[in-house]
Amino acid sequence: MTPESKIACETLVTTGQVVLAGEVKSKTYLDVQQIARDVIRRIGYTKSEYMFEANSCGVFSAIHEQSPDINQGVERGKKEDQGAGDQGMMFGYATDETDNYMPLALDLSHKILHVLAQIRKEGQKMKYLRPDSKSQVTIEYSDDNQPIRIDSTVVSTQHDDFASDDDMLRDIRKDILNIVIPEVKNHSKLTFATCLMMILFII
Repeated sequence: MTPESKIACETLVTTGQVVLAGEVKSKTYLDVQQIARDVIRRIGYTKSEYMFEANSCGVFSAIHEQSPDINQGVERGKKEDQGAGDQGMMFGYATDETDNYMPLALDLSHKILHVLAQIRKEGQKMKYLRPDSKSQVTIEYSDDNQPIRIDSTVVSTQHDDFASDDDMLRDIRKDILNIVIPEVKNHSKLTFATCLMMILFII
C-alpha cells in the first residue's frame, strides 16, 4: 500500500466462508483473496475437520472504491487539514503498569494467548491444541491501586478430542501450569511466586 492510501475494511468469518467488505482508495492492487487465505493458513486452520480451512473456504470480496462524499471530507490540500472519513468511539486508557501502557490484566492475558499460539505453531508440545483460544486474568489491587496478586486465570482453547473430559481438564491444566505459565513469566518479568498464585480455571 502507498502512504496515501485510504482504507476502511472489515472482515466477517463464518463456517466455510469469509466476507471482506469496505471502501478503499489506492493505486495499489492487492490480491485480497490470497491474502485472506494466507492469514487463515498462518492462524492454523489447515484441516478440513475444523470445518474451516484455508484452501477450501469461500472468500467473497465486497470491497469497493471510497465514495466521493467521504473522500471529499478526508483529503485536503494540506495534510494537517486532513479530516476523518468516518466516526468512531474508543474506550480505554493508558497506564504505566506495563511497558506497552496496557492494563496489567489485559497484558498478561495477551501474553498467555501469544505463548499458546507459539506452542501450537511449533507443534512440539501440547499437540492437541487447535486455533482459537481465549484468556482472562483477574488481579487483586490494594487500596492505593497497586497490584497485589493474580487472583485467577481463565484459559479456554479449542483442542483435539480426549478420551474423557477428566483427561482433558487434567492434561490442559497441567500443561498450562508447567509449560505456558513459565513462558509467560519469562516474557513478563514476573516472579515465580507470583506465577504460583495464578489459580487456573480451564473451560
